[in-house]
Amino acid sequence: MGQDRTLSDHAVNPPLAALVLVALAGAIFMLPLLPAIVELRLKRDAQPLNVIQQHAGEIRYFANGFRKVAVELQGPLRDCVALGTTAAGKLPDGDEYLLIGRVDKETWTRGGKPLAICRVVVAAGADAALPDGMTFVKEIYAAGQLIGGNGNTYRAILGEKDVRLQRTSKVTRWAHAVGAFRAEHDCDLYGRVSSDREIDLQSGCVFQRLNAPRISFGDAAADFGQVTSGAPDAVAGPQSSSAPAGRTLYDEDLDIPPGAVIPGSIVTRGKLRIGAGARVLGSAKSDSAMIVDAGACVEGSLISAATMHIGRDCRVGGPVVAERGIVVESGTRCGAIHAQTTVSAPTIEIEEGALVFGTLWARDEGRVVPKA
Repeated sequence: MGQDRTLSDHAVNPPLAALVLVALAGAIFMLPLLPAIVELRLKRDAQPLNVIQQHAGEIRYFANGFRKVAVELQGPLRDCVALGTTAAGKLPDGDEYLLIGRVDKETWTRGGKPLAICRVVVAAGADAALPDGMTFVKEIYAAGQLIGGNGNTYRAILGEKDVRLQRTSKVTRWAHAVGAFRAEHDCDLYGRVSSDREIDLQSGCVFQRLNAPRISFGDAAADFGQVTSGAPDAVAGPQSSSAPAGRTLYDEDLDIPPGAVIPGSIVTRGKLRIGAGARVLGSAKSDSAMIVDAGACVEGSLISAATMHIGRDCRVGGPVVAERGIVVESGTRCGAIHAQTTVSAPTIEIEEGALVFGTLWARDEGRVVPKA
């Protein structure tokens, strides 16, 4: 009987056990939240992130990096130009390079046979015309004008003057021209292509990201090598006659009649059609498809959550963005020489005869097509 009393004295108290179990479960539940609770109290991680701007999407980032390499080669390259010779060596990273003082047919032959693949970094100190059908595995630096051959493939190009690629050429990473950049028909331009002056692409060209003060397609281009005059009547974007009068929201599809003038910005949750010759003094945004008929003018931006089709001879002053795809017809101008803008979508189809001032970014693929 004494033994029974001893066992009873050590028996578990059910209410206390339940309380301990609940407390333990609560502690386990709160443990993952402890860092957040501490941060909410002390606010030690509230400072903004330190973003390194050179990695923030600058289209000329790789070209600027390669320019540092080119600067180191300037002295020997000038010597090659003065003597009309070539020289070879190795860069600090181990890549071999070829310095060319005078470009001739002998430069691109080995044993009397045309060279098909060039596996070294090339630096040309004078104007250079490249043969057809070559693949350049490493970067090319051109101190003078560079004209590529038909069907060539390039990793990357940095040109101090004009760069001109012949038909069916490919750029796999990037290209930058201090002068004008021109690509003939059916070139594939992957990655980043930029110019400090102008870019001109012919029909059949495929692109991803372009940036220049003036980007022209087909017969919209000025004569290659001539500086754009920037005359207001030739390149200026639409100008507002008065300040936009606020924003109007529509819950359904909207058709703006041809020739109408909308004094402010418009937003619609449905489809939007801007009639031929209509003028919107602000911006336009739609949650569905957008169609801009021929001759219309939008002084602000065009934003579509679906697809966008811009007809012939339209004028758009601000950014043009579509979530699915954009079609731009001949004669349309986006932005102005004094007011750069951006045209962006996963896919962009742009006709010869269109003009963009600033940036054209096709996140999947852009294509230049002939006039319909």
